[in-house]
Amino acid sequence: MEWVLENAVDMKRYARFVMEDIISHVSTWTAITKEDVKEGQQVYLKMEKGLLYVSSTEKTGASGTVISDAAAGDDVGVTSLKGLIDLENATITICKVPRIERGGSRKVDIERLKPLASSKPYIAAIGVEALIALRKIGVSPNVMFGTNESVIEAAYHGLSSLVVSVDEQVASLLNRLETENLEYELVDLTLE
Repeated sequence: MEWVLENAVDMKRYARFVMEDIISHVSTWTAITKEDVKEGQQVYLKMEKGLLYVSSTEKTGASGTVISDAAAGDDVGVTSLKGLIDLENATITICKVPRIERGGSRKVDIERLKPLASSKPYIAAIGVEALIALRKIGVSPNVMFGTNESVIEAAYHGLSSLVVSVDEQVASLLNRLETENLEYELVDLTLE
């Protein structure tokens, strides 16, 4: 029982992954090839930066058979899956920035934002103030619309995220993350 309590979040994440990504694509999964492969070749599967890759040389805990020839970097179908695909535990950092009435991007601690943005592969912005704060450090967000759901999907694919959000939108994002039992860190970037 203690193990179940300690691992409940991971089990829920895995169950969601199984329901959406495995059961909905039982016969064939789509992956990106790391090297040239031939039809019928056994490959190993690995999730990297939210995308599924196959390799015939990089052994992992999950394997399958490719359904066609494919060159390195191409998409390929994989069937007869066996084993488990390892997913990294995604971390989500939410950076709260002030609305324009309270100073907007001019009141954002840009020096604190820089290392946070460079530490995450997936960047999201909620609000123009957040977008401009990111632009000030030379970062273009991966997503600005549908951010809450996008960050959740990224986390379920093992992709860590940074969300820069205007303060009034933070509560709804936190509510969604808590509903999905996803862990997060909240950082207030408002300058005094």
